Amino acid sequence: MFYQNPNTTHVTELKAGAPTMGGYARLAPAGLASMYRRSNRRFAHTLRGVNTGTGPALMREGVSVRYTAITALGLGHCDDATQRAVLDGESAADLTRHLLRDADSLHEPGELALVAWAAAEVAGIVDADLFARLRVLLEHGDPLATVPTAWMLTAATAARSVSSEQVDVQVVMRKAGRRLMDSQHGSGLFPHGLPTSSAAALRRHLACFADQVYPIQALARLARATTDPDAMLAANRCAARIVALQGDEGQWWWHYDVRDGSVAERYPVYSVHQHAMAPMALFDLAECGGDDHTDAALKGVDWLHIHPEVFSELVDEEHAVIWRKVARRGRRTARTAAALTTSVKPGWHPPGVDWALPANVIDRECRPYELGWLLYAWNSRAGRTIIRPAVPMAGQAPVKSRQPRALLYGMEVDAVTMPEVIERCHGAIASHTPIRIGMVNAAKVIKLRSDAQLRESLAECDLVLADGQSVVWASKVLGDALPERVAGIDLFESLLGLANDHAYGVYLLGARPEVLSAVEAQIARRYPRARIVGSRHGYFTDEEADAVAAGIAASGADMVFLGMTTPKKEHFVGHFSQDLDIPVMHGVGGAFDVMAGLVERAPLAWQRAGMEWAYRLKQEPRRLTMRYVRTNSAFVAATAREFVHRSRL
Repeated sequence: MFYQNPNTTHVTELKAGAPTMGGYARLAPAGLASMYRRSNRRFAHTLRGVNTGTGPALMREGVSVRYTAITALGLGHCDDATQRAVLDGESAADLTRHLLRDADSLHEPGELALVAWAAAEVAGIVDADLFARLRVLLEHGDPLATVPTAWMLTAATAARSVSSEQVDVQVVMRKAGRRLMDSQHGSGLFPHGLPTSSAAALRRHLACFADQVYPIQALARLARATTDPDAMLAANRCAARIVALQGDEGQWWWHYDVRDGSVAERYPVYSVHQHAMAPMALFDLAECGGDDHTDAALKGVDWLHIHPEVFSELVDEEHAVIWRKVARRGRRTARTAAALTTSVKPGWHPPGVDWALPANVIDRECRPYELGWLLYAWNSRAGRTIIRPAVPMAGQAPVKSRQPRALLYGMEVDAVTMPEVIERCHGAIASHTPIRIGMVNAAKVIKLRSDAQLRESLAECDLVLADGQSVVWASKVLGDALPERVAGIDLFESLLGLANDHAYGVYLLGARPEVLSAVEAQIARRYPRARIVGSRHGYFTDEEADAVAAGIAASGADMVFLGMTTPKKEHFVGHFSQDLDIPVMHGVGGAFDVMAGLVERAPLAWQRAGMEWAYRLKQEPRRLTMRYVRTNSAFVAATAREFVHRSRL
């Protein structure tokens, strides 16, 4: 059948977003809505792009329990409104319960494992019958494929977090973990079948990308649940090997030779490996205490923009899909040839294969599990430290409409002017809708790369503004221009003017007590109608932070200004903002010292020329020289790398 999308209104609503990871995660629910079969509460197996006599169309084919369970896992990380928009008014937990009702008819190990995983993680249900059946599969001793075995292990760790008393859950967790670890080769890679000898002789040395990422995820979770060092070692070894084999443009290759850990056949390159499966597994590994391969995950995502193999785009925003893969012409011939030659000698590839069978074909189909895993990966805790929640997490309010943004250094910066920011803040106070403000300058751009908590705090801000002129200049060089600098100290004073106009309550947090007293005196003199409802110096311990936050919450303030250093102020805001329920929170850094008269701000001419940093350097050369040399040179280098990267697009 040719699918004429009945959910057009949902798709229009859900598709907003630029082609970034945030945009992809906004695109995913719209694509999933077009793949959902309402009649039997299942997702289609494939949405295929085809040419008809009247032009291109999308054809929905088949149904898949596997893909339905995976999509339930992905949607389970989204807010309730998004789930119901995709699932015709039902939630991801409802969808999972429908799968459980039909579980008796399931026999394929992967389906059983995925439904058990979704039931535990999305619906909070540990289905005893499913785990009993998984236990039988593991204890029977018959060969199993690696991927379903990894899913069994992940399902068991999810169930254990719901109920640790189920004996079958413990057995499945122990036996699935042991099967995976016992099968890992010295190269660090996992085979396609368990044991390796269960595969056909010609292909038993081959394993695919999925055979690596799902065990990485499962064993990392096992290590976190049981503190098993062998599980974490196995996950780290495999992750290190696939990262070492990653392509120059971020490609995650398709087939590996498990004997020596080499690439057996590079193509197809699957989009889901790039945007979802690799990030999901590598993010899980880092979050469970393993090695951090975030850079490799992001490099893989970059391939979706670069894809040097083909000219056509892989992301189709009009139809809300990401096309499945880039493949060779004559893919079966290439696959057979690679299996034959590498079975004879590891690393031996037929000469001229790239010339004879070039990888320049886009497979124009999309499967629901691909978008499901995308939502799962990028709405995870680790994913949200890199992008803002494109689709709200469960329990959060839906994402508000936002101003245009520039994408710089992998983060989104709001392309707004000072009057627009003041208008946003005024509206937030009037509606008592909290708005968190983050500031970015050259030093912070560099610090973000090594401080995950700082990245997460900024990612969760409602406004991220260019505090430094260097960021504005860089945005123009990179072709994503910001309209102007919105300096933190200028915003501080403009917001005080707003407080003065409307008698808003202000709370001051930070600096030494004597500096704070001087700031209060200046505000009382220059902004007499602004109400100072409380203040607290910034010298408090982590143990005192809860009491400090409680004092702010009790003050009834409309605005909180944090005169603390980076990253302390961002960490405080990130940790306590939801509890404080304050409409406007703004970290002002050293602005308190300037207002108190302890530090002289650069003259206006220096500010307009973007040389405020040089004026500060002139004031404190011994303290700032080396810091500015390191930071500024690193920022220039980062901008150059970004420019080169964009020039390839």
